[in-house]
Amino acid sequence: VMACSGKQESNSTEQPSEVNKSVSVELTPDQIAALKLQSGHITKRNVSDIVQANGYLDVPPQNKAVINPMINGYVRKVNFLVGDNVKKGQTMAELESMDFIDLQQQYLELMAKASFLKEEYDRQILLREENAISKKKLLTAKADYQVTKATLEGVRSKLRLLGANFKTLDEGTFETMVSLIAPISGSVKKLNIVTGEYVDSKEELFEIVNPDHLHLELSVYEKDMYKVKKGQKVMFQLPSLHSSIIEGEVFLVGQDLSEDKRSINVHVHISGDESNFSVGMYANATIVTSDKSTFTLPITAIVTEGGQKYVFKKEAITSEKTAYHQIPVTTGIESDGF
Repeated sequence: VMACSGKQESNSTEQPSEVNKSVSVELTPDQIAALKLQSGHITKRNVSDIVQANGYLDVPPQNKAVINPMINGYVRKVNFLVGDNVKKGQTMAELESMDFIDLQQQYLELMAKASFLKEEYDRQILLREENAISKKKLLTAKADYQVTKATLEGVRSKLRLLGANFKTLDEGTFETMVSLIAPISGSVKKLNIVTGEYVDSKEELFEIVNPDHLHLELSVYEKDMYKVKKGQKVMFQLPSLHSSIIEGEVFLVGQDLSEDKRSINVHVHISGDESNFSVGMYANATIVTSDKSTFTLPITAIVTEGGQKYVFKKEAITSEKTAYHQIPVTTGIESDGF
């Protein structure tokens, strides 16, 4: 845009380096106006050193739940859809299961068998006290009773997990339906069943998410991991909501470096209202790792040439001309255009 002329003192005995040359530019008022050249002052302001990171909104593990049937069966009723709010203890769906009936039958048979073996074992004890039987026969009766009793307790525990009603079952009344109960309160995020479908115990039928304690989970690359500390300020945006800048604070800094991405996880607590946020939303974040007062210039005032950075110092010569002297500088942190 403009010509530069090198000026060298006549009594200098050495050729100065390129960086230390005294270079100046002289401009007239018309040239300054045509270039829309602006001048400013070196000012002291707070400048932040930052780390850029990406992540997503998430909740703690205790605020998520996946519901499996725990037993094979056919879906007979689905009570909730994706997006519905549920409370802990509500029935999400009902399954009709032949395996459930078989377990109840096994339970009642073992109850009868255990009762018989208990009486037989007590009788063998009395006979042994009178030396009417051998010790081996007593031990056999004891073993049969204890094995049956252990099997009965195992079946009872399975039925308890499936929600069996032992009051009616002990009277001989079987249940055919298994209820899937919500383990936490929250909203239904996933639904993977339809009425009439056959499902087994390995399938994930529902996923429930409780949005309380929503937080930001960030990935910070290896080169920046040692800059991030607990308590540092975080500013982030959610592109899907076209949201303004949201603030948060670093709460936990992970120590395990992932092998594939060479990054660590940073857990951020969100400040303010979280009602419009959803789990899984993508976020662009800035972590403020330091904030200090220093002398600054606008980034646009820095000129780079041959790998060296310069600024121009304004000095008035006459009313007709203004000189701008080139000064080499080393810059530091860049933040907010300074």
